[in-house]
Amino acid sequence: MSSLSKVLSNPKYQALLKAMKDGKLDALEPVMSFEAGVEYPKLREFFDSTSEVKEALDELVEAGILAPEVVDNVMVCPHCRTHKLMVRALCPACGSLKLSRSAVIEHPSCGHMDFEGKFRSELGMICPRCGKPLKGGDYRVLSKPYRCLNCRRVFSEPRMEYFCSNGHRLSEDSLAFESVNAYKLSPGKRALLEHVTVDVEELVKPLREEGLVAEARATAVGRSGVAHDFSFVVWGDAQAGSEDKRERPPLLVGSVHMSKRVTAPDVLVLYAKAFDVGAQAKLIATRGTVDEEARGLAKVYGIEIVESRDPKELAEKVKERVLKAIRQGDASKSEAARG
Repeated sequence: MSSLSKVLSNPKYQALLKAMKDGKLDALEPVMSFEAGVEYPKLREFFDSTSEVKEALDELVEAGILAPEVVDNVMVCPHCRTHKLMVRALCPACGSLKLSRSAVIEHPSCGHMDFEGKFRSELGMICPRCGKPLKGGDYRVLSKPYRCLNCRRVFSEPRMEYFCSNGHRLSEDSLAFESVNAYKLSPGKRALLEHVTVDVEELVKPLREEGLVAEARATAVGRSGVAHDFSFVVWGDAQAGSEDKRERPPLLVGSVHMSKRVTAPDVLVLYAKAFDVGAQAKLIATRGTVDEEARGLAKVYGIEIVESRDPKELAEKVKERVLKAIRQGDASKSEAARG
């Protein structure tokens, strides 16, 4: 499956792209914090986790829909990728952590230089060479070096060592550098959004008007324990109660494809997810085309395919096929009961 087809067959990506098409989203700017790292607040309503956001942004860039722009950077642990790091200074000579740090002071009138502690007394700052009391303008701070309490070395630059929050011990050279990007719609892609996005809510609205419990961009949990995303899910008659819908297998799961062509992998993905959640019926709706291999697989796996370039006609066809599938399911149940 191509990157573009994969993106356009994902209901969460569809919702994001529609928001961009409608002008509700423009630039996706990162926000950085020590607690959360790099976040994209505008994407919280579309995705469930930061890892899902990262995967989505990477795939949208690969598909050529979003264009990244470097706006910041962050150093992370190369092993676990966490940004939470603690820094410690070591003696570059013996590696000891037993260090002290103090300013070196010069008394210009007599030329004496020493650590600040040698100038301090109960009477204030006094030059240990000439004995003259010193005020702020009588001396100057030259540097603030480190002193190793183990080997007695004095140095200006210690060796830095890092510990990440997961316990990995790192040198400065081993830290991983990560660019932080903002994202915008790639030039010339707005016309593509007009073609490839569809309002899934408009597809399920007629189903609700028929008294069905139907949800756009829905998630259903399979027998494997995996939560699967669908463009829409129909649970059944609203009179059965919408509160317990998550506890029953869906009557029908649907996948909306706005890419130019529905391929065999698209059919296989829907079949695998539908089988896991125990859906009675499966449907693919597309404003594009369907290749012959995909059409043949759909027939074998009992997947209905609905095609139309007109959004209203597509919604009407989806309603007809869903109601037909439900009637067939009810007829099968009645026949099984009589048997």
